[in-house]
Amino acid sequence: MKKIFSILLIVYISFLSCAAKKGVVARKIAITPGSKIVVIANHTNNIKNVIIARFMNKNYSVKAFNASDLYTIEDVYDVKDFKKVAYMQPLQNDTMLSFEKAVENIYKLHIYNYELSKAEALSDMRTKYGTQYLILMELKDWQKVSWARAVDLTNMEVVWVENYPARYKDTLETVVDHFIASMSK
Repeated sequence: MKKIFSILLIVYISFLSCAAKKGVVARKIAITPGSKIVVIANHTNNIKNVIIARFMNKNYSVKAFNASDLYTIEDVYDVKDFKKVAYMQPLQNDTMLSFEKAVENIYKLHIYNYELSKAEALSDMRTKYGTQYLILMELKDWQKVSWARAVDLTNMEVVWVENYPARYKDTLETVVDHFIASMSK
């Protein structure tokens, strides 16, 4: 009985781990070679170059754009740090409450400014750079899930998304090539 229970437990755990690493694909349209794209990946420059080269080798028109273009100087100076200062000062209760409310309002304006800056940067990708699609990627080592998605910049609609559980034999190049093939079908 113990042996059967152990086998069932192993099968159940294996099932859960496989389910967590299941691939997912949804595509509304194909993003074909020749499309004008911006690729943003949160990786070091040498990996970004490999990603961009794979797209260029498949005849995509890759536009120059950095993820840092999505941020403004206000985003670098995080307003949340004011809260730490607020609690370090020995102020009267009324003054502390008033100061905390002011910090909350400044923080909300900061978040709004970030959203506005992001919307402007996405609009600039389409108008100034003449880009059709934004491709976002996060690449992981084998046994983890890499993901990518594409946004149509004319209407900000997600038109392709995929979670890809990397296999042992996958390399950076094979995962990027897999995503390119998947989005261009």
